[in-house]
Amino acid sequence: MEISEKWSAIILAGGLGSRLMPLTTNICKPMVNVTNKAMIDYAIDHLRFAGIKHIIICVKKFGKLLTKELLERWNPVMEKEPDFKLEIPYNDSHGTADAVRKVWDYIDTDYFVVSMADIVTNLPMKDFMEFHVKKNADATISMKPIDEFATKYGNTVLDNEGKIQLFLEKPSAQEIFLSTLADTAQQEVLPIINTGIYCFKKSIAKQCIMHTNFMDFGKEIFPYLLENRYRLYGFVEKYYWMDVGNPKTYMWANWDILREYGWPIQPQGTDENKKKIWWNGKPIHPPNTTIEKRVCLGKNIFFGDNVKIKSLSVIGNNVKIGDGTVIDRAVIWDDVEIGQNSNIVESVIADGCKIGNNVTLRTDTVLGPNVIVKENVLLDSRTIQAHEVVEED
Repeated sequence: MEISEKWSAIILAGGLGSRLMPLTTNICKPMVNVTNKAMIDYAIDHLRFAGIKHIIICVKKFGKLLTKELLERWNPVMEKEPDFKLEIPYNDSHGTADAVRKVWDYIDTDYFVVSMADIVTNLPMKDFMEFHVKKNADATISMKPIDEFATKYGNTVLDNEGKIQLFLEKPSAQEIFLSTLADTAQQEVLPIINTGIYCFKKSIAKQCIMHTNFMDFGKEIFPYLLENRYRLYGFVEKYYWMDVGNPKTYMWANWDILREYGWPIQPQGTDENKKKIWWNGKPIHPPNTTIEKRVCLGKNIFFGDNVKIKSLSVIGNNVKIGDGTVIDRAVIWDDVEIGQNSNIVESVIADGCKIGNNVTLRTDTVLGPNVIVKENVLLDSRTIQAHEVVEED
């Protein structure tokens, strides 16, 4: 029996996306596209690549809309692959552990993974699962080393086998030093972070999830397991991971995937000639259009004369870009119109925006859905809420 056949998975997709506003005005955080692909679809593919056949998605905000979109995309896959099952129960939960509690009856395997729909990662999932089984762990937490100084984040003390000995919540340098004195031969303090994916033995998870009132894994479940001497492990590897928590890290995630930092994660589309341009249907453009490498393009794009699409740019579906406009390291969603001789630099433009001629957007400017920007406007490091109209000062 394949190891993956003993596993099911839960994806927590109830994130409100408050810090991503105004991009999440009309959609929930898991529906936000990174290089033209919804983060929830990255999470599903991540689990499928590891061989997991049964995935349960816990939805909350915009749950009906998310369910409708997911079924439209994944029903054809389930028809072709009868052994693959995707279930999407609504989940009015009050925390990560509570979300799993609410869908407990859907879990039908001895082991299960809990993953998140608001991160982009190439964590080696199969290795993670095999590590959990090999160590006979009750629970295992995905972790990765970080470059920043250890006191910026919570730290974890592991023994040589990867078993967790101690959690340090944003410890002082003195606490880190004292913790190393306990048993320097057996313990190592690592500057690592919890990346939010967990493996569980179902029988043990039942005790701490179904027989308690704990709401959160990080704050309650894992300290409980540690205090009661359960076999709690940390799987520490170097891999790509980005918590898409705000518009800045959202833009970084798009750039990182275009740079292929998250390989084998690829932008949505086909790189037909190995030019690092991912197409989703050829755009209409005159011969003097310039498209640089590491660009992702959606369907039904119309470019005017002398348009320049510079590296690390993403353009969604049904987008029109006027003559002489430059798009540089920007992320443009669907149904957007941009006028002539405009410059869109390091900015995010949500669905349905209309931008006039001679407009400049730069330095982390974010437009919510259906914003109208009139001609001759300069926006620098500005956030514009949905449906606003911006005119020249």
